[in-house]
Amino acid sequence: MTGLTKEQLSKFNDEGMLCIPKFLNSDQVGELLKRSKLILSQCDLSSHPKTTFKTSDNDHIGDKYFFESSDKISYFFDTDAFDENNNLKYSLNISINKIGHGLHIKDEIFKKYTLNEDIKDIVKDLNFKQPKVLQSMCIFKQPKKNKEDKEVRQNAVPPHTDGTFLFTEPQSAIGFWIALEDCTIENGCLSYIPQSHKLDTVTKRFVRVDGCEKGCTFQKLKDEEVEYNDSQFKTVECKAGSLILIHNSVLHKSEDNVSNKSRYAYAFHVIDGETKYDELNWLQVPYTGGSNFTRLY
Repeated sequence: MTGLTKEQLSKFNDEGMLCIPKFLNSDQVGELLKRSKLILSQCDLSSHPKTTFKTSDNDHIGDKYFFESSDKISYFFDTDAFDENNNLKYSLNISINKIGHGLHIKDEIFKKYTLNEDIKDIVKDLNFKQPKVLQSMCIFKQPKKNKEDKEVRQNAVPPHTDGTFLFTEPQSAIGFWIALEDCTIENGCLSYIPQSHKLDTVTKRFVRVDGCEKGCTFQKLKDEEVEYNDSQFKTVECKAGSLILIHNSVLHKSEDNVSNKSRYAYAFHVIDGETKYDELNWLQVPYTGGSNFTRLY
């Protein structure tokens, strides 16, 4: 691949999201999927806190383990993974929601698929001057236990913008989301509101409270939220190997996985080093404060 075509760039600029089929071939997808499952299998419950991953506005999120994950391989559980006694309800391999946030730093396979010429070509077409990679992660939509199981996993991601969580001035974050398995409506594919990035959608930001002493919360930037309804969302069903580019201000989400098939993805973000990335952002490298992110070029 040698960057984006004029048509692809035009669609991304117009809609705020772009799906590029066959970005990776089957062998490449297989390598990433195998690596994801290996790292997943290495989670030692006895040495990792039972930290769940949440994005709700009502949650006061963050602990030391969360902050320290910025340049490490750390594990985060689904919100429905534990029962009232804090015991796993499911087997460990279908209890993890996310592994992050330093896969491109700590793992050579993920580094290879993040810091390469194909990614650089796309970033150049998006007019980045000093592209820096941060927040690399495996994202898992875990399935039901079996076909007959009536209990649906609670792994929906509510509508949000990436600029809320990776805030720069001016906004610059672009998400690179690679499907490692086929993504369908049933197993929780992405959906977005086309052209919502042209509205004033980043109305709050996810910030640290007292450095990293009291977790994170949402800081309001504007009083009025952008109004929308579910009928505006466009689903992005895609095959394994597809790359989805996500604008920092496009509203997007994903629903619960109601199927018995998993939905694995690898995602990372790129920001422009010429923009301001301040100390309020949750993700810092080192975690105590800093923006020593990985330069692409």
